[in-house]
Amino acid sequence: MPIPFNDIKAQLASQEQALREAFERVLARGWYLMGPETEAFEQEFAAWVGTRFCVSLNSGTDALILALKALGCEGGEVVLPAFTALPCYHAVLAAGCIPVFAEVDEQSYCLSPQSAARMITEQTRAVIGVHLYGHPCDLDSLEDLCRKRGVAFIEDCAQAHGAVAGGRGAGTVGELAAYSFYPTKNLGALGDAGAICGSHVEADQALRRLRQYGESKRYECVIPGVNSRMDELQAAFLRERLKHMDRTTAERRMLAEIYDEGLAGLPVITPTVAEGCEHVYHLYVIRSQRRDELAAFLAARGIGTGQHYPIPGHKQALFTDGKVPFRADELGLTERMAAQILSLPLFPGLETEQVDEVCTAIREFHQG
Repeated sequence: MPIPFNDIKAQLASQEQALREAFERVLARGWYLMGPETEAFEQEFAAWVGTRFCVSLNSGTDALILALKALGCEGGEVVLPAFTALPCYHAVLAAGCIPVFAEVDEQSYCLSPQSAARMITEQTRAVIGVHLYGHPCDLDSLEDLCRKRGVAFIEDCAQAHGAVAGGRGAGTVGELAAYSFYPTKNLGALGDAGAICGSHVEADQALRRLRQYGESKRYECVIPGVNSRMDELQAAFLRERLKHMDRTTAERRMLAEIYDEGLAGLPVITPTVAEGCEHVYHLYVIRSQRRDELAAFLAARGIGTGQHYPIPGHKQALFTDGKVPFRADELGLTERMAAQILSLPLFPGLETEQVDEVCTAIREFHQG
């Protein structure tokens, strides 16, 4: 049988009845926006993350945009890794900022504090630490750097629900933390949804105004705002799925261990976990100098793979055509990694026998 790269239906199988009941609950209430489900989810998710507040939004991209606006970053530069998902730099642009691409750390694949330090100038307003693939950034170093240089630290937690670094949870260290609940995320909705978490009351108030037309009260606008609300149905779904996060995270880690053992000794680089960190394996990403050949070999055997992300930010046509301003550090590691990364199937509901089959196929590729 084919092994898909991801299978959301399989992930939801054990939760289907609860999700149906959540749908019926919202339908029966007849309240579809900014209601009791949204309020309850915000409280429950903030408690789960470990922050004072959660402001629900309609996407993770909007979470980054509004975080930058709430912190007054418009018109300045924002340092972020070049090796990341494209919504990160689109959010920087949408917030009216200039992206500054920095290098990543070879062990974690997250933003290098040393590179970020090199790229901060008087024009820098914020640093975005992206917790990539489920591995947390070096929170201590980035927090210290931003405090000393007087710039905001924003965490991008779109792939790191529940990750931990140095005893502190992802999303609890930066001034604000942006979350995505896109269906494929570790905590996924059944559509688009996002949120911002934090602990400063002023930011909470600003974000709630920004997400709904800049209103201080109904029909009274005090700042320029947008329409970025999570609907009640997605909030209800997320409340149910949040109950299973400890179990599904444990399953992801178990599957990653099987991959680690099955791929040991092969000429591929498997994920490593930095000391004091807890990885949540949003993706299981290996590096291979024969990436494209390996992907084709696996595809021929019905095994799905992905590439996250094959074109670094500074190499996107958006920037290379000279029309959009940006700055970049020396990014040799980023460019090598982009040519080597290959994401293997890993999701709750994936059978351990299927992971063994993927490992066997990769071994056969290298022995053939």
